[in-house]
Amino acid sequence: MMPRLLFFLLWIASTASAQTPVATPEQSFDLFARFMLEGDADAEARVAALTGMPVRSERWEDAVDRMVVGDAPVDDARTRVGRELSRQVALALRQTQCRSTGSERQDGDDLQIAIVAYTCQVPDYAAVKERMPDDGVREPRDEDALAGVNEAIAMLQRAPKRAYTGSVTLAREGENDVWALQDMPPLHQWIQLLLALPE
Repeated sequence: MMPRLLFFLLWIASTASAQTPVATPEQSFDLFARFMLEGDADAEARVAALTGMPVRSERWEDAVDRMVVGDAPVDDARTRVGRELSRQVALALRQTQCRSTGSERQDGDDLQIAIVAYTCQVPDYAAVKERMPDDGVREPRDEDALAGVNEAIAMLQRAPKRAYTGSVTLAREGENDVWALQDMPPLHQWIQLLLALPE
């Protein structure tokens, strides 16, 4: 019994002292996408641990709401329908599932660089209009100031998904350093990029 217990304690000690492997460029992008686009609390905590500081000053849902609605203290019909659009945008962002598909190294003399390719699932608005030309999605009328927002909500709810591909650049100085995103768009640009409604 004692030798087995001693072996188990030694195994725990060696595991605890073992250094956690540095994330790959693909893993680094996936973590940040989960944090930035999906509001994943676990991913946020891991990003905060890596950076050593809080990464968000407000709830993810509130950040999305501010991007969509803005600072609108007035509680009127337009603000209420805007907040519904915000909820639909948040739901659509959670469903984008942007994940890396591979990376290409382009190291320099004093900097390691990785170009990470990714794929996201985004709303296919063209398919909505093809399937439902007469009902559900209509052109906004001049007399209805909220029709455009209601149209956006309907399209976000009904649109099937299509694949969107892109790439971002990550860099680090040495093998033991964390990969840092160099050109990751902020949240409002991701909303425009991934969920932009057709003109």
